[in-house]
Amino acid sequence: MTTDLTPTQDHDTPHARLRRVGLDALSDTELVAIVLGSGRAPTSELAAARALLATHQGLRGVSRTAIGPLARDVGERRAARLVAAVEIARRAGAVPLTRTAPYRSSRDVVRAFGARLVDASDERVLAVVLDARQRPVAERMLACGTASACAVGARQVFALAVREGGAGVLMVHNHPSGDPTPSAEDIRFTRMLVTAGALLEVPLVDHVIVGREGSFSFLDAGLLARPEAAP
Repeated sequence: MTTDLTPTQDHDTPHARLRRVGLDALSDTELVAIVLGSGRAPTSELAAARALLATHQGLRGVSRTAIGPLARDVGERRAARLVAAVEIARRAGAVPLTRTAPYRSSRDVVRAFGARLVDASDERVLAVVLDARQRPVAERMLACGTASACAVGARQVFALAVREGGAGVLMVHNHPSGDPTPSAEDIRFTRMLVTAGALLEVPLVDHVIVGREGSFSFLDAGLLARPEAAP
């Protein structure tokens, strides 16, 4: 139970309650207070956590806020701890593509990268280079842009693929709006990558867009040719 109640006893701090009743019993305010750590006064961690959650409309809002605005609310050190905790949770929730767990479908992409990208407040574009058996050999975040757009060129994508000796490229990016429906710019970008990949014989395997409302795969939608993995 995580009802947001303020401890009624002075000694019943979030840290004390964590030891006494466990994580599941702590409120959102208490969990954030533990991450923030103590401030100038003994009770300031709870007050700061409560104010932070109110300002950003709860945990989801806090998790989507960049370190700059958080630092203005709670200071640089506390903001750093908070964004680090959020990133740890995102990475822990991912099921990464590995040499022993290659790309098989867009579901693999969503499991691997959705948790890392879906709550980002800006648009992020990530490229994954695959070998002939659809196994990842390299991964790079190519750009982090504004809330509305992020420009990446085919040269950036295929320079990485050629340097890593890849046989294909998988693209992933997020829509901060939450709606994964591809924009006209997304479609233009994908067509450009298809053309460049054909010339270099390093095909675009899939382009997946993730958002809070779901995901979109150009391959699943029939807008890309299905790749043939080597035996």
